[in-house]
Amino acid sequence: MNILEKYPKLKNNVIFKNASEENIRKFITEDKLDVRHFSAGDDICSPEQKEIPVSIIIDGTATVSSADCGRNVLLKTVSAGAIFGIATLYSAEAPFPTIVKAKTTCSVLFINAAAVRALIENDRAATVGFMEFLSNRIVYLNKKINSFTAGCAERRLSLFLADNESDGIYSADVSISALADMLDIARASLYRAFDKLEAEGFIEKQDKIIIIKDKQAMLEKYFR
Repeated sequence: MNILEKYPKLKNNVIFKNASEENIRKFITEDKLDVRHFSAGDDICSPEQKEIPVSIIIDGTATVSSADCGRNVLLKTVSAGAIFGIATLYSAEAPFPTIVKAKTTCSVLFINAAAVRALIENDRAATVGFMEFLSNRIVYLNKKINSFTAGCAERRLSLFLADNESDGIYSADVSISALADMLDIARASLYRAFDKLEAEGFIEKQDKIIIIKDKQAMLEKYFR
């Protein structure tokens, strides 16, 4: 049994899903794997760690934050299948750029970084998948930069909701004041942005639950 059969969430990842099973069995062996369990609030990955293995959430949810200048800024909430440690696979100097913290009880699969590099370097499909992953990250980060430097409140909020929804639902785990600080907008502007997105039919507010009714249309309007 290879890791794709044992850990089916890996099939959602561009690096592993098209790699040959022969190469996966050859390079990603049991001794290169480690499953760890985390309670809510535990750090999964952080800049203090000297070496970050490739880390994949098997179950549960986690938050991804950027700790910069003493501020812990929430970037997104992720669930099973999310992967970390890919962008730093070939970076000898840069520390892990974010804090990944368990939001609920989590199980995480850690894969030895050298083993993943060996797979990428010896399997063409894995190489292409790695390039696709990095390209998508560049696009994502460019959107983040645009939304925080030149975006209106609706643009910033729509991107945040799109990044943090799970199955079309965003469950608010921070206050309006905290969210306004994260998005670097005034509270009044944030309230108006929520009202506008709801009036346009993109979202529906139910207390602390936000239903994202049409994520694609929302992003197309504010990021076209």
